[in-house]
Amino acid sequence: MEQAGVTKQAGINEQEFEKLFSEHRRMVYQSAYSVTGNKDDAEDVLQTVFLKLIDRGRTLEFTTNPKGYLYRAAVNEALLLFRRRKQRAQSGEDVETRANPAGDHIRGQENMRDRLLEAIGQLPPQQAEILLLWADHGYTDAEIAAMVGKARGAVAVTLHRARAKVKELMGFAEEPGEQQ
Repeated sequence: MEQAGVTKQAGINEQEFEKLFSEHRRMVYQSAYSVTGNKDDAEDVLQTVFLKLIDRGRTLEFTTNPKGYLYRAAVNEALLLFRRRKQRAQSGEDVETRANPAGDHIRGQENMRDRLLEAIGQLPPQQAEILLLWADHGYTDAEIAAMVGKARGAVAVTLHRARAKVKELMGFAEEPGEQQ
């Protein structure tokens, strides 16, 4: 059976699902939390990723690299959630929080995080995934390359471009001669 150009293979039985969930739930949750910055949202993403896995069954991509597949699914689902929230906020559906002078420092940090997430959300999905694997999970270029099925050099270039684009989107100019 073909689904969006992906060959669907056999489904996942309950025992295999339990094993996959126990092995990868923490990584999926942490990946989602790093994008959303919210425990409840990260839990929602965790559940969504695994429910979609049940619905879709095995794909060739999942079979060859389950960890990479689940990581990408978590990041993409979290970015989608973040974008939906941003759209609702822009349309006036979200209620504004009241000003609290004692909370200015916290709001400043939240604003910086929001700007960072907004910048990451504007990256192509693969750049966002690689950047988050490096920044939030501490993986090396070689480890990321193995996870995403790319050459180490390609990962290094993608990471460099992603970091530069995030700096640009956040309004941080690179100093002349600055090395990344």
